Amino acid sequence: MKKFLTVSFLTLITMVLAFQPNVNLLSYKSITYRVTIEDKTALTTLQIEKGKEGYDITYTVKFTVQEDLEYDVFALPYIYLMFSYIYNPGFLPFFQLIDIDNPKTVNMYGMKITYEKDEKVGKYAGKRFSFYTNEQKLFSWVASKQIELVLKLEIPDQKYTAELVDFRK
Repeated sequence: MKKFLTVSFLTLITMVLAFQPNVNLLSYKSITYRVTIEDKTALTTLQIEKGKEGYDITYTVKFTVQEDLEYDVFALPYIYLMFSYIYNPGFLPFFQLIDIDNPKTVNMYGMKITYEKDEKVGKYAGKRFSFYTNEQKLFSWVASKQIELVLKLEIPDQKYTAELVDFRK
């Protein structure tokens, strides 16, 4: 449970680092990420459809089981749900300090965000940033000015990676 809560908290912070204010997920028809935690990988998809009384949201997690179907497998969808915290607006003012066109290191209150390199994630290209606190790298993410979704997130200590596979508007 401690690992789950740690990953949840770090993912929440990380995903909001995408710098884009006012991302309206309802403007998408679907968003799919490939999420890997340690040696387990799943595809997570959020589908959004305009219904009669609002928006119908479907969240699916697809993964393969090699051996017996054990009880802990039922918990995996909740772990893979972490990508749903991508756009928590509470942290956006701090992360809007990042300039994707001219990336520079941002230092604030013992936290540091650094630009590392340009990176390609599947068919998308973006810039890789890392978040440090007390000189320890907590996570990295890849963002693009052309795509308002986070392209990739890595939390090395947790062996967690989420990569954007596809989206439709």
